[in-house]
Order: sequence, then C-alpha cells, then structure tokens
Amino acid sequence: MYRKTADEITALDPEIAIIPVGSLEQHGPHLPVMTDWAIAAELGKRVAEKMGAFLVPALPVSTCREQMGKKGSVWMEPVTFYQMMTDIIMSLKLQGFKKVGILQCHGGIFIMTPLVRDLNARNNPDLMVALAYSGDFSPKLREEGLLETPELHAGEGETSKILAIDPESVHMDRAVDYVPDVPRPYLSYGSIFRASPSGVWGIPSKATAEKGEKIFERTAELMVEELNKAFSYMESKEKFGYSYF
Repeated sequence: MYRKTADEITALDPEIAIIPVGSLEQHGPHLPVMTDWAIAAELGKRVAEKMGAFLVPALPVSTCREQMGKKGSVWMEPVTFYQMMTDIIMSLKLQGFKKVGILQCHGGIFIMTPLVRDLNARNNPDLMVALAYSGDFSPKLREEGLLETPELHAGEGETSKILAIDPESVHMDRAVDYVPDVPRPYLSYGSIFRASPSGVWGIPSKATAEKGEKIFERTAELMVEELNKAFSYMESKEKFGYSYF
C-alpha cells in the first residue's frame, strides 16, 4: 500500500498499519547482513496484503549488540528504539489508525515487550498495538514438518527463507552447522561469537528454497492469526475501575 498516493490511501481508509522490524547484522559466513530486514520486508508484504493494512516499509536497524565483533552489524540503543517506535506509532494514531501490528523478525529486540505494553496501557482503547514475533512460530513449523531443526540464528529457517527470495546472496558452500552448548540467555553475558565462532546457531545445511517459500506462507498466516487474536482480546475489554487497559 505504500506504493499508492496519499489520496488513494485516504480513500481506502485502512484501520490497521503493519510495521515489520528487522536488523542489519552478521548471519554467519553464508548469509548476507540484510537477512532479518529482507525477511521482515517479505513477511510485511504478505501480512499487510492478507489484512488489507497500510504497510510501513520494513525497518532495517534495531538493537543487536549480541552480534558485536565483526563489521557490518548496525544497531541503536534500546532507549532510542523505544522512542523511535513510539514516535512512528503515535504518528499513525494521529492519522486515525486504530490498530498497529508489529512484526518482529529479529530476536534481539528485548525492549519490544515493555514498548508494546506501555503503548497499550497508555492508549487502549483508542489505539491497540499487537506484536507477532516470527521466532515464536518455530515450534509450530517443526510440528507441521516445515522445519526439521530448532531455529535461532542463521540456521535452517532463515537460510531457507533467503534462498527463496534472494538465492544469489546465499553461499551454501560456506555454510557451517553449529549448535552452542549454552542456552540462548547466555547472549546477555557475551556476544554470539563467544558461543559460536562462526556466528551461526543452527543447522543451515538443512535449508532449501522450497522450504523457504512454505515457511514464508505459513508464518504469514500464523502472524495474521496472532495479530487478530490480540486485537480481539483488546476489543473485548471493558472499563475496569478507572482503566481500559
């Protein structure tokens, strides 16, 4: 929808805006640093089309200090991200958008939860902000046979998705399978390179373009379901004491 004129968008008068959020960061020796942004952009198009929503172009930079160590990763401070997202969403509210769906396509945005909670606490019921995080759907994708292995970073799922939309940027001959022997929370104690010398956390050798297309389509469906469930939950709330939250 962002390819339309302002008058055309006004005539359509969508009530929902979609904001995909990615990251510019290392993805091992085989994937481009644009991986999270490219995935966010593709999912954003699919979700917005399914929901008839206004699509904000995917944001390429967020918070990713856990990827520090090699050139090419770009981040902002969490407080900056919080304020930037607040400003964007408040500008959408001022224009009459009633609902904002955030598609989080990078796992390291730890300030996203308080951001969404605060926006809803301050603005429900005039504005409802819902979050769909792509990583939450990995167990479902494995259950349905679309993924064979757990997915965290530059593994089977992300590699498959980039193979599906930009195969020339993928170097499968350089792909390294690696699953660290520490849990994900240890990224709070050191960069990913402390846990994985290659910067990979997964099994990219299992990736195929065919899997990538199926993962995109199913993830978009699951994101739409999650956003609609969250919006329905907020719409059903009535005033409790002095609060609508």
